[in-house]
Amino acid sequence: MKRYSLFLLLITSLVLSACSNDEPDEEVIAETPEKVDVKKEETKQSKLDHLKNISLEVTEESLIALKPGSMMGDLSYEKDIEDIGFNTPELDPELKNKLPAKLEELSNQTDDLETIKKGLVSLLASPHYKEIIENASAYEPHFEEPFLPDPTTAEDEEEEREASEKAIILLDASSSMLQQSDGRAKMEIAKDAVKSFAKTIGQSSEVSLVVYGHKGSDSDADKGASCSGIEEVYPMGKYAKEEFHGAVDSFESKGWTPLAGAIQKAGEMSSSYDGNTTIYIVSDGAETCDGDPVQASKDLVAMNADSSVNIIGFDVDAKTENQLKAVADAGNGEYFKADNPDELKNTIQYEWLPSTLDLAFAFTMAPDGWDMVAEYKVAEKYPLELWTVGRKEAHRIIDAAAIMSENGWITDEQYSVLRDWGFERSEAMKELHYSMSKTNREKADTESKEIRQRVDDWVEKMKELKKERGDTW
Repeated sequence: MKRYSLFLLLITSLVLSACSNDEPDEEVIAETPEKVDVKKEETKQSKLDHLKNISLEVTEESLIALKPGSMMGDLSYEKDIEDIGFNTPELDPELKNKLPAKLEELSNQTDDLETIKKGLVSLLASPHYKEIIENASAYEPHFEEPFLPDPTTAEDEEEEREASEKAIILLDASSSMLQQSDGRAKMEIAKDAVKSFAKTIGQSSEVSLVVYGHKGSDSDADKGASCSGIEEVYPMGKYAKEEFHGAVDSFESKGWTPLAGAIQKAGEMSSSYDGNTTIYIVSDGAETCDGDPVQASKDLVAMNADSSVNIIGFDVDAKTENQLKAVADAGNGEYFKADNPDELKNTIQYEWLPSTLDLAFAFTMAPDGWDMVAEYKVAEKYPLELWTVGRKEAHRIIDAAAIMSENGWITDEQYSVLRDWGFERSEAMKELHYSMSKTNREKADTESKEIRQRVDDWVEKMKELKKERGDTW
C-alpha cells in the first residue's frame, strides 16, 4: 500500500510540473511577434530622425541650411567646383566602394521614396553650398571710378593746349613716399592718381612710365645703387590698362631721390622721338643724389624744343617747392602744388589735361563693352560654381539610385522616380544659377549706368562753362 501511495504521489508531482511548464512567463509575454515588430519599427524611425529637417527644395535658403553629406567630408572646394564641361560626372572610385553599404542600410530602414530622397541627400550633398551662395550674394561691381574734377574749384583760368604726342610720366618712389597723407601712404595715393591720368592721356598720346627711388634703400650704403636705379617700367607705346596697372604695382618706395637722373633719362628718351614730348613728374621731395635737376631740365628742352617738363609737388615743404618750381621753369613747363590726395587727383586731371580732350574722350571714363564683359564674368563666377556643384551632386544621387536598383534594394519603378528626380534637381540648380547670375549682372548694369550718368552730367557742365567763357566747339 505504501508503494502504491508513493507511486500516486510521484505521478501527481509529474503532472503538476508539466502543467506549470505550459504557463507563459512574463518575459515571453513581453516579446510577442507584434511587439517585436513595433520595437524594430521604432528603432528604424529613430535612425531616420535626422532626415526630418532636410529640405529637398533648391533655393538659396534651403541650400545654405543643408548640412554637408556625411560621405562628402573629403571633397575639397577646388575639386567640387572643377569644371568638367558637358561630360557626365563620374562617381569617385573610393566613394563608389563605400557607398553600397550605406545604401543597403538606408533601404533596410525605409521604402518611402521621400525618405529615401532625403537619405540620399544626407549622404551625398555638397559641403560647399553655404560658402558659394554667400560669396555670390556678397558680389558688388568694381569698376574704375572716373575722376571728374570741377574747374569751378580751380583758382586760375584754364589754358587750352594741344595734347602731346608722347607723354613720359616720372614717378618718385623714394623712401619719403612711404609717409602718410590723410591716413594713406603717399606712394599708394600717387599710384592711384597716375593710373587714372594715364588712362585718359593715353587716349591721345603714347605713354611711358619711368620710376626712380625704388632701388636699394635710404641708407648711405645703398646710395649708389639707389641713385642709379632709374627704370622705365612701362615702355613708350599705346596705353594698355592691364599692363600699365601691372607696371605701376610692380615697385615700392625704398631709396634716394635721383630727380636729375630721371629727367636726364627722359631727355635721352625724348631725343629719339618725333614730335613733341611732355614730361609729367610727381614728386614729394627734392634731389638727394647730388645731381642738378634744374640743369637737367634745361638740357632736356635744349635737345628737343618741343618738349616740356611739368611737375606736381605732392605735400612738399617750402625748400623742396622752390627747387621743383625752378625745374619746371627751366623745362618750359608748369609747377603745381598738391597738399592732399584730392588736390593731387584734381591737379593731375584738371591742370595737366586740356578740357577739350577731357570732354572728347569722357565716354572712355565710363565702363565700355569690354569692361562689362569682364565684370559679368566676375558677377557670374559663384553662380556658375553653384551650378557645377549642384550638377555633380545630382549625378551622385542618380548613380546611388542605380546601385540600389542593381542590388534589388528598390524596385524598378522606384529607381525610375529617383532618377527623374535627380535630373530635375540638376535642372533646378541650373535655374538657380541663372537667377543668381541675373541678379549680379543687374548690379553691374546699375553701377555702370550710374557711372555713365555722372560722366554725362559732368560733360554737360563742362560744356556750359566753356560757353560762358566764350570758348568755341
